[in-house]
Amino acid sequence: MTVEQRRLIRRRAAEYRRSRTQNAVHTPADSLDGFTASIAGGGASSAVLSLDVFDTVVTRSCGQPADLFLWLGRRLRRAGVVDCDAVVFAEVRARAEQAVWVREGHLDSRAGLEDFYREVVARLGIDQRLIPELVAAELDLEREVSHLIPAARRLLDAYPAEAPLAFTSDAYFTAEFVDELLRSHVELPPNTQFVVSSATDASKAEGGLFDHIRVADRNGAIVHLGDHPHSDLRVPLQLGIDARWVQEGRLNRFERRLAADASATAGFSSALAGASRIARLETVVSSGHEDAIRRVAAGVAAPTLVGFVLWLLMRAQRLGLRRLVFLARDGQVMRDLATRLIERLGLDIEARYLAVSRRSTNLAATFELDEEEVGWVFRDLDEMSINDVLRRFDLEWTDVADAFAATAVAGGHIAARPHEGAIRAVLADARVRSTVLARATTRRERVLRFFDAEGLLDDVACGIVDFGGVGSQVRAVHALFSSTGVSAPRIFVFGLDDPEQAGLPRPATDPAWLDDAECYLYDHRRRRGIRRARGFGTCVQMFCAADHGTVVDYREHGDDVVPVLASERDEPVLDWGLHTFRDTVLSFVDALVLDCDLVDPYADVRDVCCAVIESFWSDPDRAEAAAWGAFPLEGAQAAGSHGAALAHRYTWRGVGADLVRGEFPDLGWMHWYEGSLALSSPVLGAVVSSAERAYRRVDQRQSRSATLIATTIKTITGR
Repeated sequence: MTVEQRRLIRRRAAEYRRSRTQNAVHTPADSLDGFTASIAGGGASSAVLSLDVFDTVVTRSCGQPADLFLWLGRRLRRAGVVDCDAVVFAEVRARAEQAVWVREGHLDSRAGLEDFYREVVARLGIDQRLIPELVAAELDLEREVSHLIPAARRLLDAYPAEAPLAFTSDAYFTAEFVDELLRSHVELPPNTQFVVSSATDASKAEGGLFDHIRVADRNGAIVHLGDHPHSDLRVPLQLGIDARWVQEGRLNRFERRLAADASATAGFSSALAGASRIARLETVVSSGHEDAIRRVAAGVAAPTLVGFVLWLLMRAQRLGLRRLVFLARDGQVMRDLATRLIERLGLDIEARYLAVSRRSTNLAATFELDEEEVGWVFRDLDEMSINDVLRRFDLEWTDVADAFAATAVAGGHIAARPHEGAIRAVLADARVRSTVLARATTRRERVLRFFDAEGLLDDVACGIVDFGGVGSQVRAVHALFSSTGVSAPRIFVFGLDDPEQAGLPRPATDPAWLDDAECYLYDHRRRRGIRRARGFGTCVQMFCAADHGTVVDYREHGDDVVPVLASERDEPVLDWGLHTFRDTVLSFVDALVLDCDLVDPYADVRDVCCAVIESFWSDPDRAEAAAWGAFPLEGAQAAGSHGAALAHRYTWRGVGADLVRGEFPDLGWMHWYEGSLALSSPVLGAVVSSAERAYRRVDQRQSRSATLIATTIKTITGR
């Protein structure tokens, strides 16, 4: 091996290590599309193009290849072919294969499926006459779950028909099966070679397989493309073969994490990993920014949202609900996902999208001006002017001027920042209270006419769906439905926050609407479910972004009542890349395996979805931090104004200034400190990270001390 070859191997090995830790975007030279471009530019030669098969040209709908054994075991068990659990079958199948490889000489042998299944039936103690059926079942499943990688199709379409082509594989399949599998996806030249280890007593891993590729003459060259860093890169380079390492078909870090929970989720998290990979490969992007959006959409957002929607559908079936109403705007993407999943699962459930917002609807659900009805306003008081507060109650300054004059707000200036005590005092004024309730009645009539025009007041058993938060919007919609006399809807949310943690007083008793509410992940209000990790709410808010502005009111339009939007198009979100995000998520649903014979589509995937969100939020690579840190997130009032970037590059001066002001580290929900670290210099990032860890330790000690003091006081006083 030459010095240059050694250098090339070291360089590409280093690139591989970086990609494993950072999810580095592939360079054009080491991608299928990059090679296709070189062909289009006249780069084709007389060299034989050797293509690895699995995860280079075709990939599977599952995560890891061995996950297919879990799916196969489930199918065979349900068909009555075997009587063991799917997990047991998968373990036996994997161990049987390993035993045969060790016994027969590893990949440089002719061992194949029949050899593996002779070992399987012996270990399971079942009839040896089942071997042909088991082999056929595995091959059928391979055909069923295989997908041609789009970039491979583009390469094969561009490759000259007369140029030499070989498909090489260390898989245990026969050359005939590989031939059939590939031709089921794409047309191939008639003289294409299929060189597999099971037919040659040689492998790529040991290098001997490359000797079996036919070349036109003794000096004929080979160009090899494949995904494995050893078999497809290091070994051929050592043999003097021009090798390119293409990684698109390999699982990325999110997909590996999803696949890791395959056994715990009856195989379904492997289906999530496979769908992520396929969606990532099939969604076309034109920049590194879009690639980072696509990667997170496929590996983090789509599994999380689909897991939630499948849980909704399961609960709807068990409760006998015939309609799910997704509240704007968080519900837009969830409604689209539900529509596709309902169709694919053959369910008799209607998915509707309801144009509502706190601003348009919450006042309509105000009957007594109690804390549950008005608390949503005070939660975000620091973001509003007095005018903003008055608009929440459909009030003008003239309606409250006299009442304000009697409060502590001197002069009652409209532009002044509102003071909670003054606002509450004004609302307690009898005349203002009467005016607010009258305006609430007027708005309620308008909102209910809109609901009726949407066909939602027909007393069909339904559920309403939203992200959650403190629950003010689902409470309002629930109250409005109930006020008409129709059956109260069920409420489904990702989670509910503790009102006290949101700065609101906790009512003495739980309100009635909570009895109809179910939370997917957490219910901090009733102390159930998981503890919501920092960043989770921000992530889901981004994942559920809509393409239109918030609903501000309703108006008559002929015989109909239609919503009035702050904007028909949310241009900042669309410009950021919402279409790329949505295309990826919908592609994920189309690629997802939902066959109950293979997986349990209603398996609990909460934990693994939380794990990939945490992985993304706490350890983004630079491209992810740049793309998602630029997301135009709205403030809590969702009034159409977008705040500063979620993440920004830290500077020594900026960090110092924040420390002086006591504002560092900023761990608020509208700042992504981990993303900012990824965008900053490594040295500064290390210092900032250490400072943040110290802050957390101090904060935890203070929290424990406060708890200890409170417990001691209660013990001493008996209270």
